[in-house]
Amino acid sequence: MSRSLPWPFGGVVLLVLSIAGDIFPNLAFGEGFLVKDGQPQAEIVIADQPARMAKLAASELQAYLVKISGARLPITTAPSKDVPVQVYVGRSAHTDRLKVSDEGLAYGAFRMASGKNWLALLGRDRDFEPREPWGRSHADGERVMKEWDALTGEKWGNAMLSVHRRHSPALGIWEADERGSLNAVYEFLRSLGVRWYYPGELGEIVPRMASIALPQLDKVFRPDFAVRHMLIYFNEFWEARGTNTAAVDNVLWQLRLGLQASQEVLGYSKGHGLMAVHSREEVKKAHPEYYALWGGKRATVHLGNYGAPCLSSQGLFEQNVKFVRAMFDIYHEPMVSVGPADGYTSLCQCDLCKGKGTPERGWSGQLSDYVWGYVNRVAQEVHKTHPNRKVSCIAYGAYQLPPEKIATLSPNVAVIVCRWRSLFYDRETREGFSKLMQAWREKLPSRELYIWDYYLHGRPESRWEGVPAFFPRLIAEDLRSLKGVSGGDYIEVYRNRKADGHKWDAMAINHLNCYVTARLYWDANQDVDALLDEYYEKFYGPARKEMKAFIAYAEANWMKATGDVAVIDRLFELLAAAQKAAGDLSAVPGTAQAGSIYGQRVDLHVQYIDRLKQVRERLTKGRGDNPKARALGRNKADFRLDGKLDDKFWDGLPVYGLKELETGRPPHYGTSFRLAWADDALYLGILCKDRDTKSLRIGAKEHGDTNIWSGDAVEILLETQSHCYYQIAISPAGAVVDLDRKQGLNILWSSRAEVASHIGDDFWSLEVRIPVAGDMAGELDPLNGVAGRKPHTTYPWFFNVCRQRAGDQGKELSA
Repeated sequence: MSRSLPWPFGGVVLLVLSIAGDIFPNLAFGEGFLVKDGQPQAEIVIADQPARMAKLAASELQAYLVKISGARLPITTAPSKDVPVQVYVGRSAHTDRLKVSDEGLAYGAFRMASGKNWLALLGRDRDFEPREPWGRSHADGERVMKEWDALTGEKWGNAMLSVHRRHSPALGIWEADERGSLNAVYEFLRSLGVRWYYPGELGEIVPRMASIALPQLDKVFRPDFAVRHMLIYFNEFWEARGTNTAAVDNVLWQLRLGLQASQEVLGYSKGHGLMAVHSREEVKKAHPEYYALWGGKRATVHLGNYGAPCLSSQGLFEQNVKFVRAMFDIYHEPMVSVGPADGYTSLCQCDLCKGKGTPERGWSGQLSDYVWGYVNRVAQEVHKTHPNRKVSCIAYGAYQLPPEKIATLSPNVAVIVCRWRSLFYDRETREGFSKLMQAWREKLPSRELYIWDYYLHGRPESRWEGVPAFFPRLIAEDLRSLKGVSGGDYIEVYRNRKADGHKWDAMAINHLNCYVTARLYWDANQDVDALLDEYYEKFYGPARKEMKAFIAYAEANWMKATGDVAVIDRLFELLAAAQKAAGDLSAVPGTAQAGSIYGQRVDLHVQYIDRLKQVRERLTKGRGDNPKARALGRNKADFRLDGKLDDKFWDGLPVYGLKELETGRPPHYGTSFRLAWADDALYLGILCKDRDTKSLRIGAKEHGDTNIWSGDAVEILLETQSHCYYQIAISPAGAVVDLDRKQGLNILWSSRAEVASHIGDDFWSLEVRIPVAGDMAGELDPLNGVAGRKPHTTYPWFFNVCRQRAGDQGKELSA
């Protein structure tokens, strides 16, 4: 957005007479008024057949002017001779006559212009019209697929089955409708002091004033980012229907933030587009070779039952090319995703895929050349017929790093980098992603680089449940760095459903992160501190200082809240002070004083962080009740590494059993282990009972093969005195995958464990020796060895032994 005006809100262009001298001393004004002394002096003029968003824009303008001044401006399609001022909303014959055009106003950009007796608020408002075949409802799926199959001659999936979810029956709009004029109206209302911080009336700020003057201006507002899409869970457009007023408020809030649907740029499918080619049962039966071979079985059943692909399959490749071309030709999609299925973290084990992985690059690069080599092949083939369309893939998980064996990607490849900007409080993480973006830019002739982010804090049973994860300054820093580099964001935003029985609202925290992000999309260089100060002032009134203190403290410390009682106590203390200042003298959670809107807003936070009381209780209690195991001393000379557990070494050691993970009951297939200590190493003997070991699923036979989790496996988790934590996974074949989990998924680390396995008729067993490298090992050689020293009653280790049994009837997990 342009920033020619010398204050934080570059878009403020209309003023209220009563405050003009204080805020806008440099603007010139004519004699016209929209409202004078509470009486309407203008009318809202729209086209004879307005676009849907232009019609909504006129309605929103009318409604908020009533809220502000009490004056109701009529909406008409032609100027009236007896009305002094016309406000033109959206393009019409009248704006054409005034030579006020929407030309060049892409991605929600808009123009605000005025004359002696008129004001024009307009942008591009093209109505979205879904192309056939598309699903009108869930029940319409059979018809859609029948038509789709007839058009393509294939058995592919079709994302357009769910396109009806992008339409709001209550508002009569599509999410993909262009909304330039609506953005212009909202910017105009913001210039009057209106704010939308949180969905519904609780979240809006509407000033009262008797007169509104007409300014002299002609200005175009353009966003810094074309893609400004927030997928807010359980807040889809289709839910805004019937009497569901809360859902209508939620959708309107998204519009008022100035967001932009991603479909115009990224297309309808953005993440795991390849699944459409291989997800149907007909394909699974006819072409098992399309699917990854993991643990001796084709992965026709994977997350969501869509299957996981073998990217060396020529038939799958040819089908994918044909599918992409069909999406271009039938649906006119600008971009089509060819990304593999979610949870795609292991190399196919068929002969065609051997040697195509790059495990030496670590978790984030182990499949990069494999996946991006496939993406590039598809893109090159499609480019021959559709040079002006794009093929996309997410940089995600095991293929987040750019490929090394491809110097330059095809000119029609777009990359969507997945990450959590909230984690950039860790400067090493921040720097790593800055380098990653630069590395991708060097590979991309298209320069089409986008961000897929996650504002999923507060999700039940997640790492940050109940934690007030505010990160406005990280948002500001990140978006400033991305301006001119990224085309924009697609962000998954968590919001809970009240229907699930939750008393708290995840948007209590996320609303501020979303608001700051949305405002900075339009001007990444604006002063975030000024933006926040205004928020504290307008949203919390008498509690502004206390809420500023609470949010500032949370912003600096939220990442510590799940492990530090002092942080939790301070959060509750600061929020109690805010409750008191807001008018709730009792300062009891959930009891905001009736009639105090500031108290209700503070109470959103009170209810949200109430879950931290359980965290505090666990932290205070500590690990005193944890089960205990002893590693008794043994003589190494009595140990023979063969996996059979029949040596003298194991005699007389206590035997410990596992419990089923969800219920705590004894598992159907029992597992037990014994521990010993000898020559600065931890020894484990693990016995896994089974019905018939001939049916064991062995996902990995070689060390470092992350296919290990596709089959039967045992995991050892270790937290020593100096490191938290290590993960060692072992297959029945004795293959080992080591991970250092201290800062993510570091598969380059090696435990140096010695392992032997043995498979009997109704059991399989492991003998494991894990040498300990000393307290300083993590600093001296961070990629090798377990950092720590011999466990002691005063300084114990915390550990777990886990088993995954992968049977035909599903997995059994025990620990």
